[in-house]
Amino acid sequence: MAKIDSGELLAVSVQHDLVYNRSVMHLPVKPLPESAMTHVSLDAQDEAVKQFVLGLTADPNGSVLELNGMSVQPSNMPRRKCFVPFALLCCLILLGGFASPLLVADRKQAKPTAAPSSEKPKKVTLTRNRDSSSFDFETEHMKGTLRLVGDYHGVSRLTDKRSGRQVVDPRYAMLNLFRVFSVNLGLGTPRAQKGTVKAEGDWAEVTWPAGETNQTEITARYQVREPNIVDLTVTVKARAVYRGFEILMPSYFDRSMVPYVYLKRRGPGSDWVLPTVNDAFRGGVLAFPRDEHAAGRYVDGRWSRSEYNMPTVHFFPVRHYAEPVGVMTDPERKVAAVLMANRRHCSGVSARYHAEKKEDRPTDYSAIDLTLFGDDLVAGDQRTAHVRLALMHLDGDLERALQACRAFNKK
Repeated sequence: MAKIDSGELLAVSVQHDLVYNRSVMHLPVKPLPESAMTHVSLDAQDEAVKQFVLGLTADPNGSVLELNGMSVQPSNMPRRKCFVPFALLCCLILLGGFASPLLVADRKQAKPTAAPSSEKPKKVTLTRNRDSSSFDFETEHMKGTLRLVGDYHGVSRLTDKRSGRQVVDPRYAMLNLFRVFSVNLGLGTPRAQKGTVKAEGDWAEVTWPAGETNQTEITARYQVREPNIVDLTVTVKARAVYRGFEILMPSYFDRSMVPYVYLKRRGPGSDWVLPTVNDAFRGGVLAFPRDEHAAGRYVDGRWSRSEYNMPTVHFFPVRHYAEPVGVMTDPERKVAAVLMANRRHCSGVSARYHAEKKEDRPTDYSAIDLTLFGDDLVAGDQRTAHVRLALMHLDGDLERALQACRAFNKK
């Protein structure tokens, strides 16, 4: 209820619930009959007015409607602040006739970044090649090949149809399962195992069985979705006890591509960071762990183990990741391959640092790795990690990649 200078009292009933200003709660108030209210239809108003009204929030304490810093009332009210309930506020907006031009002007000035769609991406049928272990695919924005046998299984070719850029290093692959570890134990690599390939419609998968050297069964299932997505589901079934079980999953890119990671600051906030060469870690791999426990696994000795003729690597854990995402862009930051995972089962992100000079580069390719799991397992345990590769046009805006990662993790 609002008190006007003339001494009149104004009460508004909204859906038969009494709404009044707390400053006059001591006054006797009776709900007005429905017929006493003025009904204003939104049907005839333009879309800008409708969206403005529907976006307002009801406040039991009332609201003040202002224009250019001044309160707004109908012309028959005195020129002073008037606290009005929500229903009256809507009427004033419509009767005043000023909402539409204000909204149009605001739309011209502000261009908010569209939120990722919550609609589930459409799946894409895979076309099996003659060798029966590789599959071609094509979507609205990309085309490529999945290879499920050999050392470099995964996405072996990926071309952005809009720019014509092929982002994968043709010698290798993306979403490739490499080394498997637990504490004080190297468990080999799926690359050296013979897997069983299955495919049906929109998915293809390879399963590496549990063996003597690695008593976990690992399945990698790939699905392509419109218009720019490759989803990977990695499932592990343990047949023995393993502590700190991890799988390193690298993705290898053309050397012209540039890596970015999203990292926590020591205080509040986060940054997009381009890892670059520094003599302090020259020749090593920069690692960005999820937390302190994950950081410890990079330096617990596992990467110094060389059983089964595996290469050793010197990892340097530094800042923690803020989101489990790695972005590999072209030099102009227009086209990007965005790698993301669910935080629960991504213990770290790592990258080959970038250098302009060839002699300063650690490798002759660019790469980003996701380290999966990091769990303690007992016989009978099963774990599943979800990973997504999205081929995006960023046009210099890395926040688009961040939004895609956050939307993926919400699902």
